[in-house]
Amino acid sequence: MNASERYLAVYNDDKRKKLDRVPTHVQYIRNEFIIQHKDTLLENYKGQLFNNLYFDIPFVLGFDAIFAPFPSSVKTKSITIEDSKGNKVRINANGEAVLSDSPYYQGGYIYSLEILDRLRANLKRIDRSKQIRDMIIRYEKLYPSIFPVLIIDGIFDKVWRSMGMSVFSHHFRKKTKLYRELIKFYAEISRLNIEGLIEATDGRGKILNLLDDIAYKGRTMISSKHWDQDFLPHYKEINSIITDAGMIPQVHTDGNATEMISSFQRAGFQGLQGWEGGCDPFYINEHFPDFVVIGFGDVSDVLPFGTTDQVDAHVKELMEALKDNRHFILGPSTVIFKEIPLENVKTFMAAVLKYGKY
Repeated sequence: MNASERYLAVYNDDKRKKLDRVPTHVQYIRNEFIIQHKDTLLENYKGQLFNNLYFDIPFVLGFDAIFAPFPSSVKTKSITIEDSKGNKVRINANGEAVLSDSPYYQGGYIYSLEILDRLRANLKRIDRSKQIRDMIIRYEKLYPSIFPVLIIDGIFDKVWRSMGMSVFSHHFRKKTKLYRELIKFYAEISRLNIEGLIEATDGRGKILNLLDDIAYKGRTMISSKHWDQDFLPHYKEINSIITDAGMIPQVHTDGNATEMISSFQRAGFQGLQGWEGGCDPFYINEHFPDFVVIGFGDVSDVLPFGTTDQVDAHVKELMEALKDNRHFILGPSTVIFKEIPLENVKTFMAAVLKYGKY
């Protein structure tokens, strides 16, 4: 099996029976790790590369799949608002300050319906069909070697970040109109981007993963009851659009989202990428056997700080818990970052070949 066939087989009852081994996936590899190790990884590599380190490094390491973006079909002109101190701040549709030189969160500025209405008035759909098609064509050329799993922003994470957690908590408890309208706003943006992708490519991307952090390492940020009330209807609509196009909807969240899996399934998600912070692989396998599990590699302790023997044992345990069900794609629960030793990543991937064969 090649990389894309292996990943997609997990979602097909017939093809998963023919899997050669457990597939692998990584969210992405941070640039600091790439800069530190690219010479070591590439200097003796004799195979074909893609002239793109974002894909070259995970491919050389042995990953079957990685998250990959596609052009947005939505544009929202930024606006200037006054913050709580009377300062003028220019913000974008995410409720974040426009600071091109900073990669860090600068959000929490949508504190009124008036601000949201101004942003909504600036929202327009744009035709990115050619750019989307060109990117999907480039991705399809990678399929035999590494499978780009398309990603798009979700809803919950956008809502709380647009207001900031303290303001969000107030509006969430009161179920204010601002809270409800923000949910609709970000659901609409997700839907428009999905429709733009599908109309441009007729579902050729295969899988669409919605990014929506709803959990901390020890618990969820929202109860399943409230998520079902406030977010599930929007996700059911979005996931219906995805499945009607012949694509598979996945969801990503950081943290321990065990409590939310039944809700995710009711919303139409067929798998989840993440699984960190106390998730029990044996419990997940027993209680959600039809749900695809992507991730579970411990990036908090084992991968960054463990010995190679501990990394090997960690992979072996995950295989014992999840391999036989054939709904498992193994990878780090989040990203590979600079502090993770290269030797531990290599050991992790070698252990997949050792314990993951069917």
